[in-house]
Amino acid sequence: MGETKWTKEQERAITKRGSNLLVAAAAGSGKTAVLVERIIRMITDKENPVDIDKLLVVTFTNAAASEMRERIGEAISKKLDKEPDLKILQRQLTLLNRANITTMHSFCLDIIKNNFHYIDLDPNFRIADVTEAILLKQEVMEDLFEDKYEKEDEDFTILMECYTTGKDDVYLKSIIDDLYDFSMSGPWPHTWLREKAEDFNIDESFDIGTSPWGKVIINNINLELKGLKEKLIDALNICETSIGLDPYKETILEDLDIIETLIIASKEGFEEIYKEILNLKFKTIKRCSKEADKESQKVVKDLRDEVKKRTKKITEDYFIDSPEDIKGSLKEMYVVMKSLVEVTIDFDNRYKEKKRERGLLDFNDLEHFSLEILTAVDEEGNVEPSSVAKELKVKFSEVLVDEYQDSNSVQETIINMVSRKHDDNPNVFMVGDVKQSIYRFRQAKPELFMDKYRSYSIEEDKGDDNKKILLYKNFRSRLEVINAVNYIFKKIMSKEVGELDYDSKEALNLGATFEDIKEPYVMVGGDVELNIIDRGGKELTESDEDEESYNTNDDSLDEEELDKIQLEARLVSKKIKALINPGDGEVFKVYDKNIKGYRPIMCKDIVILMRSTANFAPTFVEELGLESIPVYADSAAGYFQTVEVRTIMSLLQVIDNPLQDIPMISVLRSPIFSFTPEELIDLRIYNREKYFYESLKEIANSEEEILKEDNQYKYEENLKSKCKYVIESIEKWRERSIHDSIDEFIWYLYSDTSYYGFVRAMPNGAQRQANLKILFQRARQYEKTSYKGLFNFINFINKLRKTSGDMGSAKILSENEDVVRIMSIHKSKGLEFPVVILAGCGKNFNMMDLNKPILFHEELGFGPDYIDVIKRISYSTMAKQSIRRKIKLETLSEEMRILYVAFTRAKEKLIITGSVPNIEKSAQKWCHSAMNSVEKIAPFETIKAKTYLDWIGMAMVKHPSGNVLREIADIDMEDIDFKDESMWNIQLWNKDIILGDIEEIKVEEDIEDIDLKENENIYKEEIERRLGYIYPYAYSSSMPANISVSDLKKQYYDEEINNNVSSIYKTETLKKPKFLQEDKGLSASEKGTAMHSVMQHIDLDKTLNIQDIKTQLNYLAIKEFLTKEEIESVKPHKILKFFESDLGKRLLKVYNDSGNVKREMDFYMDIPSTIINKDLPKLYENEKIRLQGIIDCYFEEEDGLVLIDYKTDYVGEDGVEPIKDRYKIQLKYYEDALVKITGKKVKEKYLYLFYNEEVVKLD
Repeated sequence: MGETKWTKEQERAITKRGSNLLVAAAAGSGKTAVLVERIIRMITDKENPVDIDKLLVVTFTNAAASEMRERIGEAISKKLDKEPDLKILQRQLTLLNRANITTMHSFCLDIIKNNFHYIDLDPNFRIADVTEAILLKQEVMEDLFEDKYEKEDEDFTILMECYTTGKDDVYLKSIIDDLYDFSMSGPWPHTWLREKAEDFNIDESFDIGTSPWGKVIINNINLELKGLKEKLIDALNICETSIGLDPYKETILEDLDIIETLIIASKEGFEEIYKEILNLKFKTIKRCSKEADKESQKVVKDLRDEVKKRTKKITEDYFIDSPEDIKGSLKEMYVVMKSLVEVTIDFDNRYKEKKRERGLLDFNDLEHFSLEILTAVDEEGNVEPSSVAKELKVKFSEVLVDEYQDSNSVQETIINMVSRKHDDNPNVFMVGDVKQSIYRFRQAKPELFMDKYRSYSIEEDKGDDNKKILLYKNFRSRLEVINAVNYIFKKIMSKEVGELDYDSKEALNLGATFEDIKEPYVMVGGDVELNIIDRGGKELTESDEDEESYNTNDDSLDEEELDKIQLEARLVSKKIKALINPGDGEVFKVYDKNIKGYRPIMCKDIVILMRSTANFAPTFVEELGLESIPVYADSAAGYFQTVEVRTIMSLLQVIDNPLQDIPMISVLRSPIFSFTPEELIDLRIYNREKYFYESLKEIANSEEEILKEDNQYKYEENLKSKCKYVIESIEKWRERSIHDSIDEFIWYLYSDTSYYGFVRAMPNGAQRQANLKILFQRARQYEKTSYKGLFNFINFINKLRKTSGDMGSAKILSENEDVVRIMSIHKSKGLEFPVVILAGCGKNFNMMDLNKPILFHEELGFGPDYIDVIKRISYSTMAKQSIRRKIKLETLSEEMRILYVAFTRAKEKLIITGSVPNIEKSAQKWCHSAMNSVEKIAPFETIKAKTYLDWIGMAMVKHPSGNVLREIADIDMEDIDFKDESMWNIQLWNKDIILGDIEEIKVEEDIEDIDLKENENIYKEEIERRLGYIYPYAYSSSMPANISVSDLKKQYYDEEINNNVSSIYKTETLKKPKFLQEDKGLSASEKGTAMHSVMQHIDLDKTLNIQDIKTQLNYLAIKEFLTKEEIESVKPHKILKFFESDLGKRLLKVYNDSGNVKREMDFYMDIPSTIINKDLPKLYENEKIRLQGIIDCYFEEEDGLVLIDYKTDYVGEDGVEPIKDRYKIQLKYYEDALVKITGKKVKEKYLYLFYNEEVVKLD
């Protein structure tokens, strides 16, 4: 592979020194490669080398930091291969392990650890778990409110009256908690809080128009009025080019004068526009003659009606109250806001004290304690770098910040303190793309990037310490994708919505090269697809058309919403199936850089991106499954809803308090106790007034005859014994829970109930066991907190569920699994995929936060409702109107950037899907929004969008391919120049087309025609005969459907297992893991599982040395494939030894030559039941049992397959022979399975023993 050829701009970004440098790097522009190369050049500079530990490299995530360190290590190693005697490289490789390549939180943690004495902090502090911090905050809040109630504080009483319902104080607590969290995103929280409260302490000199709130409102009114002016100009143009509309023209000209007067007044101040609004009156439109063009007449009238409607809305939003009333309402809220601030500060102080008592820090403390260490205040009260900060300024030759667009105010202040950004010899390198700033919900401030982007000069200009370089060449995507991205965002992204004017300067430029393909019946790339589903001609309601109306409940799903999702999922599944299995159609191929050529598309080449996977992903998984498409949803939901986790959590709730009927029923019905529905009914009928637990106890302790006499109800014979078993088990577990730690107790339950083994036999068993393992790990995590006991653990999990959201199921897939992936757009950031399907584009933006009674904004402060507790009325203050508008614009801008991120993930093909309630009405709305002939759609229009489809639709009606939308809208747009080089395929769908011919209706009609009474006697005898039937295969009902290879192996070779069928079917009692012993380590079984997981997921390209393997182990921990404890149990040198063996070298050679290496392959194979029990009656000789197993690894050489099974067993004095005997049957079944599955012979079988690092060949 040759040297990388850098573009002119990339080379400048790599080599420019001696200034603050902002690199604006668009999607796919190679920014990470540039950043790594810049570091490599600095540390290997022959004239002025910089040691790598003298650089501070700040990344956004731990995974990014790990990848950066790995890439730098690889680059140094490659240079060492060429110049092995170069000491400077050897030194840098040594220093790499202590290099400051880190996240901001990790950097702050290092500062605190090294300087804890400056802030009087116990050096034995630990970082609180997120949920532990939430529980602690809850305690502090309860104590705070109790104290406030006792003191009967007058200001607090006013606050209570404003923000409590009368039933409880939960809502006020949530406001304080929200305000606390929000204030912590700034560098000086208490100062900010008090300053923003004082904004309400207004006097006679207060001018609305020049206040921050007034400026936002006036800017918004200006934007609205300019949009209305454009509407009237459109109407005027129609009047001038149409027959008989002169009377309308006169009225429109008068309307234009009105709007122009308002625009002028808005520039003069708030009170001036208020006066003009009071006098505003639109005249009645004049009549036209009968000869007038009726169609044009209607369009003009509709445009004018919209102008009048929106002008009225401006009046209602901002000018119902006089300026004096506005000031009065703000002034009256001063006491409330001041009280809210003081309570929040009191809460913060108490929370800090509580954390100090327990030796805890939370994530906010990391940044704020660092600031406390790094800053000092001079005599005039100005903040300056402390002595610690000055030392770091000297230490760091350069500070490099990756993903700078996602920085917040605190992080910016920290960077300023430790760098020379504002000193002589500036040294800050910032790289990012503001168009990909999508973390405002974490208080990221893209404005920090934009301020520098607008003020820094182009690099060639001289005499300036602040420079910028633009990297807008995209090396990821095909031209079809790039053209589509540029077309859409040139149309919709503006300074007002998107916070950046997307023009030719911001546009992506093609940098990738894709070879031409000349094979017949093969397709590559192709047009971008836009698939719009019409949900059945539903009329748009007034709320659909109102720009302020949003579906704010993001988590609720009614039947119509589910139907909408299912339709789209069905369409997507058909699209994927057509790509993967084209039948007689063209084969779709993608470029594979590993083989340096094209190959047919695979499932793993496809990703389905969604704004949020919470409600969409389960339906998509189900629909793709119906088409037999393997799929994996990387969802932030579903974990706590899985049956296995719900069962164990219900069991824990019952053990904590048995008098809870709902969890008790869940546990009784589960395989742990296996109560039938009839038995549960018996329990309920026994005593309807008592808890189930009480009924269980009474039945367990009563004589069966008494039960029958007292209740006159025939109970099943085994009910009493089952009740007794339940009571004994619960009592035993309650006693055990007192003495065990929670993690020990949960694993004991898994073993004692056999539930952990049971779920492995269920469908998707490996996933279910992984989910239970995650719960066990959460218990371990809980044990490290300051909380103890089962009740607190249940509360801990409930808080985790409510605050962090449903976590999503455990990850068991490697990155190379051949499945379609479903993920959120946020999780896709930084990734790329050959085919991207962007789904759910018809889903409403989530504007739920805009409806809160009080809003917060870093610049504008607090936005409360005015509340009169005596009159019991409330309405929005001007402060709230201002902040609401600002947050809405910022949210829309964020949504537009999220859409940009989604588009730019695609390498070769982009498919967009979404649904609308009525395609005709939606198309008309889009056409009206895009009616003007200006290239960019007016911000006035893009602000009205409620879905991604609204933005895409507005743009597409102005595209040559948008003819289908213009036709269905029946709107003439002939004056617009439809020219663009992007290629689109717009397809419209409805329910019938997607679902195909539906025959269910006919079936239902047939059922309705059946006369049950007429047939009752005919079938009576047949029913009695069938009910009396004795099943001849009754014995097989006790036989398992599935059996594992391990169970078969035990039948042959475990002397403690009797040679009968029941011994195989019973669930094995799990061995006592080491964490139940004194050292709390992993059990041998868990260590073996960890080693197998590593061998499954390890990247075979990176197994050359110990450092590579250690880096990968760290990566697997970051990606949550393994826990920290599991990683520590794996010995890197053992793995390296395998790959250095002859067998390992053969495996790597096959992988590099052909890629024909398979790892962790599940298989199922039917075997005769007589294999497991030769004494079964002849009746069963044709009965089959499904054998299941997992093959660790096999690879294919020219003359056959080579099978490998990894073992971590202890090798004793007898050597390997007992191990060979123990596993030869197991590998024989693996061989049989491979032959059946692949149709190829297995030429060799091996065990690899990690204990003594030995390859053992089996005959």
